[in-house]
Amino acid sequence: MDLTERFRPLFPITETRAYLFAGGLAPAAIPVKAALDQWADRWMFDPAYHRARYFDEWRVLKGRLAAVLGADPDEIAIVDNTSRGSNLAVQMIEPPPGANIVTDPTSHPSAVWPWLLPNRGKVEVRAVSAGPTSTWTTGIENLVDEHTIAVLVSHVDPRTGFRHDLSKLAELTRDCGGYLIVDAAQSAGAVSIDAGGEGIDFMSGTLMKWLLGPPGLGFLYARRGHVESLPPPHVGYVGSYWNEGSAGGSLAFHSGAARHEIGLADLPGIAAARRGLDIILEAGIPAVERHVVDLTGRIIEGLAERGIEVLTPAARVDRAGVVAFHFAGAVPLCRYLRKLGVDVWGYPEDDRVRADPHLYNTSDDVERLLAGIDAYKCSRFGGEP
Repeated sequence: MDLTERFRPLFPITETRAYLFAGGLAPAAIPVKAALDQWADRWMFDPAYHRARYFDEWRVLKGRLAAVLGADPDEIAIVDNTSRGSNLAVQMIEPPPGANIVTDPTSHPSAVWPWLLPNRGKVEVRAVSAGPTSTWTTGIENLVDEHTIAVLVSHVDPRTGFRHDLSKLAELTRDCGGYLIVDAAQSAGAVSIDAGGEGIDFMSGTLMKWLLGPPGLGFLYARRGHVESLPPPHVGYVGSYWNEGSAGGSLAFHSGAARHEIGLADLPGIAAARRGLDIILEAGIPAVERHVVDLTGRIIEGLAERGIEVLTPAARVDRAGVVAFHFAGAVPLCRYLRKLGVDVWGYPEDDRVRADPHLYNTSDDVERLLAGIDAYKCSRFGGEP
């Protein structure tokens, strides 16, 4: 039994729709929804059941995430979204005078803007110019020097689908004594990540996309050496405690990345997110990666056959589960496709369309997308598509 035969039945949306936007909000699987329903039922009739299990559930979720990310559980903090994780990573780093950070077109604002807050030390922002994705890694290499405190990238670019070689970037930042800070919102759950082996310093992401969880939960990975050496920018009763051992007592932090968890997390979300991670781990990320890269390859091929400008690299190693392409009237196209039962996303500011297949999608879903584009062109321009 192949991947989709095993897991597609868990996603009722696939019975009627070709849902191709996993990188926006993944559809709820049956076990994920069941976990939410069960949590709500127990909340109604037996709240103490949940109260007794707050931190046990938390630890289980971090164990699942560690297996997905190639990390240890105590290197992971549960936060509310990718942006929170990015902010925490930046706020832990105090740049020395004359420091610079290097970004490229994949960098999300929530990874760059925290460096620019007025109460922080001044840093120079060096940005790789927009251009072909094939030039971005070289652009980063050309901008990094001995004063670079951090390199910021999205592992998979949400605008183009380009995938960075994280090991190569980690080696570059290690040589200059800086930190590699990664946004994994479009990669965690879709492609293999080995945070420890690849040398990532900090990584943030969300559970509502490729990890098949609900909105409202994210994660911060912080390499073990950084967790203890860099003080948390925020404190709360979950990650901190009052140490009575010294005269008058003093503020202390729990070991590991848990010190960055300041208060109660989204408990029903944790219950649901566990089930989403169970699906990913049962499927096996290498198998998921092969599947989504195969599907994105067919999308790219089909778009190219139709003369449509594709933004996503064709080479397998340079892409993951996101395909982006230009289409004049992107939003009207997506509205038309939605009426046909095909869900992708259009961006009006640059007439760009995103199609993001996941483990529950099949080649038939891809063909529905391509046939829908043909039908739209025919209805709009007349004649044969």
